[in-house]
Amino acid sequence: MSIDPRNVILARISTGLTEMLGRMGAHATMRDMGTHSSEELWPQWPDNLTAEDACDLLGDALSNIGTFDQVNMKPEGDAVAIRIKGCEFNHLGQVEASPVGQRSICFFGFGLIEKSLERLTGNQYRVELIHHDAETDTCNEIARFR
Repeated sequence: MSIDPRNVILARISTGLTEMLGRMGAHATMRDMGTHSSEELWPQWPDNLTAEDACDLLGDALSNIGTFDQVNMKPEGDAVAIRIKGCEFNHLGQVEASPVGQRSICFFGFGLIEKSLERLTGNQYRVELIHHDAETDTCNEIARFR
């Protein structure tokens, strides 16, 4: 898999923040950066969508930004199940050595998904990694309604 040099730069920034602010500070900063990026990436998005329509739109949008091979999202009660296959950041362990899901760069993605779902549905969510399967290069995450 060829890695986009821009993603290497983002991972280096994430690592630098972790070194300067500590893990908790970097995670909070990167999540905040993700939330602010939603409006910049998709400024003209609709609102008041059903969770299913929001999942379809956001899954397609995330699949097309070039960082992930495929993003599937599906409502499950008050939560949203998220399956991310082929995340470039999973392959940057030499840059940010923490386990997948604990890397500060992961929190950027969590914030981006949280804010995007909020904008689309009007509901607030909190995203976390449930399981990373290195063999299939897949992250299973959950966005819980809060």
